[in-house]
Amino acid sequence: MIAQVDPVALAPYLAGPGAATLVLLLVGAACYRLVVSHLVPLATTSIDRHLKQFDALIESQKLEAQQTTKALTSLDKAVRALERRIAHIDGATGWGADGDGGSIARRAVVDGDGRAKP
Repeated sequence: MIAQVDPVALAPYLAGPGAATLVLLLVGAACYRLVVSHLVPLATTSIDRHLKQFDALIESQKLEAQQTTKALTSLDKAVRALERRIAHIDGATGWGADGDGGSIARRAVVDGDGRAKP
């Protein structure tokens, strides 16, 4: 036997807490669908684009570091060659008492306290 429910007795529950619960579930489902169908793909795309920008930045920094290292190595070689030429020219002239010509090519040996050794 099926129980007979009086619609008048159910009306306050359907209009009050029951309806609020149903509306809450519908709004929750709509928000979930909105987040899953629109916001997650949008966030994924923007994160991927951001990571690609970082990868490009890292690659450009690596290339710049290699170029800087190459340039500094070349500059160091040129300075050393110039120092050798100056030392050779000063040594050939024998201008100074010790034959170094007083050149800047010969650097003073510096002690640990910052004073030049004789």
